[in-house]
Amino acid sequence: MICYNLIVLLASASALAFHCFTPLNSRVTQEELCVTDADAISHFDNVPSLLYLAYVNKKLDINEGREFVRNKLIRSYEKLSDKSKMLYRTKFDQVMNVLN
Repeated sequence: MICYNLIVLLASASALAFHCFTPLNSRVTQEELCVTDADAISHFDNVPSLLYLAYVNKKLDINEGREFVRNKLIRSYEKLSDKSKMLYRTKFDQVMNVLN
């Protein structure tokens, strides 16, 4: 069991490092896809946090903040796997409608 946990831990660490430093078209393993999808999905599930980042932390005006969040979510959606894009399409469209 310890050996299995170590293998899973190493695969996850490798996927995380790969996610941070590798172009999108180079994602290979299921772990790498999972980390990439989880990162992108977290943005859709935390839109208020992105708005806070834009308006409070970055001190952007109303239009700059809206564009910042909109562009962040567009980039995040583009990083999703095809399967996750299908699952999150409605949420993406709804958020884009609010931010337009």
